[in-house]
Amino acid sequence: MSDTQNSAGGFEADGWLYRARIGLLVPDGDVGPESEFSAMVPAGVGVIASRFHFPSGQGAKKAGEIGTSPVEMVAAPGPLDDAVRLLERAPVDVIALAFTSTSYVGGPGDDPALAERLREISGDKPVVTTGTAIVQACQAFGARNVMLVDPPWFPESLTAMGGEWLKRNGVGIASAQSAGLPTGQGNIHPGGLYRWLRQNVTSGADAIVIGGNGFRAVGTVRCLEVDLGIPVITANTALLWLALRTIGLPTREVTRYGRLFAQDWQV
Repeated sequence: MSDTQNSAGGFEADGWLYRARIGLLVPDGDVGPESEFSAMVPAGVGVIASRFHFPSGQGAKKAGEIGTSPVEMVAAPGPLDDAVRLLERAPVDVIALAFTSTSYVGGPGDDPALAERLREISGDKPVVTTGTAIVQACQAFGARNVMLVDPPWFPESLTAMGGEWLKRNGVGIASAQSAGLPTGQGNIHPGGLYRWLRQNVTSGADAIVIGGNGFRAVGTVRCLEVDLGIPVITANTALLWLALRTIGLPTREVTRYGRLFAQDWQV
């Protein structure tokens, strides 16, 4: 009897066989990135998460919003570096930072500098950031008039910074706003986000970017693209897309989460 057979006809899949594993850096209170990556990844691609502390309510001006000062703390040496060190010996092929707003508050070149610092800590594993992924996804579509939509827990000031950050990276902005939905991860449902976007899409926008890796959004992408006729990029679709490209895996195997995965872009 072979190693793959037994008297019952075969062993069950146990998740050990893989083509690649993605190390995902996730805030300690967030379930969104792991949930959405697990739904989207192609067969044979595993996800291993490492968590870092994020004091989301610290410095917030309103209940239910995140503060800007904790966002700035994420990019500074500290908890994020510790989370990367925990992945140093793990069998991951690429490390992906599932955090959008560090890019918003940073200056020119901050994302590449952060990725390089984390790469050195990781034992030379490649590191990709959500911010870089979003910019490259917009460039792939040639988007010049983007509607940026952030989670309801992003304060207006942070979303405005996100719009300015996209402009600094050569992406034109049609509008930048937080979604008019109840705050809190558990209060977001794809149906609610879909209806809000259908009713509030900015006229003339040539793409929608949904920021915030903890924003439950990937389930809406296909329906929105069909109904609105423009590309929809979320923080997690962009991050997965760039992670797969970084390790040389075909993105076309991701089939239900938007046009971004459908072809081999040259960016």
